[in-house]
Amino acid sequence: MSAPHIVTVIGYFSIPSENAAAFRENCAAMVALRDKEPGHLATAYGFGADGTAVSREDYESAEAVLRHMQVGSHIFESTQALVSITGVELHGPADELDKLRDLFGAMSPRYFVTEYGFRR
Repeated sequence: MSAPHIVTVIGYFSIPSENAAAFRENCAAMVALRDKEPGHLATAYGFGADGTAVSREDYESAEAVLRHMQVGSHIFESTQALVSITGVELHGPADELDKLRDLFGAMSPRYFVTEYGFRR
């Protein structure tokens, strides 16, 4: 069985109530970058009633993740001042995840090697 060649980055956040509106503005700004990012397949942000949020981003490669981090670095820096990052997960083929270890290492991510799945 094959697995899709997709790299997924999932971020978990705790948002102080006074920063909720500004964080949502940053989410919208990140989504607006999509036309500048070939290889960025999808992004979604979800919000919990308890001041938490999760982001899910799908990319065709590690190189597309690296490009996203460059293009959106100014927004990510602002986001870090607004929220606490409570977790990061990276999902994808082992060779693609290896290319991201230096970039994400300080965030202590959990790595998941994709073995089964499909993509339409």
